[in-house]
Amino acid sequence: MTKTFLCAALLAACTSASSTGITSANLSCDSSLTYANFGSAFIQTNCLSCHATKEQPTLSTQAQILANSSRILEQAVYTTAMPQDTNISNAERQMLGDWLQCGAP
Repeated sequence: MTKTFLCAALLAACTSASSTGITSANLSCDSSLTYANFGSAFIQTNCLSCHATKEQPTLSTQAQILANSSRILEQAVYTTAMPQDTNISNAERQMLGDWLQCGAP
């Protein structure tokens, strides 16, 4: 039993992504956030260095962002797995989640 617990603890410590404390229950649609006043600049600043062409999914357009919104939530809102080369605050992650919750208008 102790051996199993230690293995599980070690495995958890080795993962690169940690929870942000933001869950789907914490998200609400913020209709003041739009692609024009939030999404475009956020994605450009934090995602496109990798997700413009060389990494999948490609997030160059609003339609691509919307098509991958569940993946973005999992990797950049609920955890800190993304972005890999930029550090964003939990407040920014919350805004991203709220924008995506509205359908990324």
